[in-house]
Amino acid sequence: MSSIGIGLIGCGDRLRSIARGVLEADERIAVTALCDRDPDAVGAARRVLGADRATLHDDARALAADPAVTWVLVGSINCYHREHVIAAIEAGKDVFAEKPLATTLDDALAIRDAHARSGRRFFIGFTLRYTPHFRRVAEIVRGGGIGEIVSMEFNETLDFNHGGFIHQDWRRRTEWAGTHLLEKCCHDLDVMNWLLGGARAARVASFGGLSFFRPENAHHAARIGPHPQSGRPAFRAWPAAAGDPFTGEKDIVDNQVAIVEYDNAVRATFHTNACAAQPERRCYIVGAEGTIRADLVAGRLEHKRLGWGEPAHEEDTSSAGGHGGGDEVLCRELAACIADGAAPPTGLDEGLASAITAFGIDRAMETGQVVDMAPYWQRAGEG
Repeated sequence: MSSIGIGLIGCGDRLRSIARGVLEADERIAVTALCDRDPDAVGAARRVLGADRATLHDDARALAADPAVTWVLVGSINCYHREHVIAAIEAGKDVFAEKPLATTLDDALAIRDAHARSGRRFFIGFTLRYTPHFRRVAEIVRGGGIGEIVSMEFNETLDFNHGGFIHQDWRRRTEWAGTHLLEKCCHDLDVMNWLLGGARAARVASFGGLSFFRPENAHHAARIGPHPQSGRPAFRAWPAAAGDPFTGEKDIVDNQVAIVEYDNAVRATFHTNACAAQPERRCYIVGAEGTIRADLVAGRLEHKRLGWGEPAHEEDTSSAGGHGGGDEVLCRELAACIADGAAPPTGLDEGLASAITAFGIDRAMETGQVVDMAPYWQRAGEG
């Protein structure tokens, strides 16, 4: 049986995990090309993905032009997404790209325009969309279980070691990753947009800063002590953590709050913090006829109709695996796109909407002003 070739641009752990899931989902797919400057990442990809014979390319354009590649999977550092995605599109290839779409509005629009000219398929890795948890939340909303949404709360508060990893990783610099909100929380903004049926942010306000991961707070690692099993220091317990999260060599925030008013008059709040003792990915959605309270980390969902004596319905949505089971579903559905021609469930439009929402919120944080989102949508040709 002939294989359907995929090429990886950026062979880091995240894209290796996605590629492995795709290969496990459909035996017709094989890795035929690799591109990464890090020989260790390339070696790991060859071992994990059974890609001993995959061609190693020096640059993204060479990989995209490889006739043995049908789909290009882009998992490079965020600031290179424009270059690498457009190279693949212009080579006539279908593309999977990790989130976020791009780190600037200019780059996001350049990808959008290249995609529009090409007619190729584009799949963005918004893994929260694929979790059984959030799909169940959407099912209740779409089924009229709480009526029309009136207001919402969302959060993503991270375990202190997860936050420590981000604050010593390449994600600590906006020139490489974009802002913390864009890089880490664009998933959550996408879910908010999705549940509102594609409504757009109309006005946004935000406040945030670097409050904890500062040099003067490094003493907290000694206060907490090392991990009881691995012996790794507090805030550096993730296996890949190698640097000091308290260094000043970064420019991202570690906490941020935002208020979003959508063009359908729904109001929403979002809160992120990179140093939590009780991590959550929680939403609280109030509708005209009921309410949903759900936390992906805990794997719990409650929903209740408005009225006298209405029962509260509790559901267990926990799933084993990455991102509450979302990674596994994403890989299966990406494999269906690659091998069977299925349409990508999340694509360019969703990636652009999430990125624009993040750009506006971060502008509000920078200026301390309420930001009118209309100019952003107009620049995107959607005003």
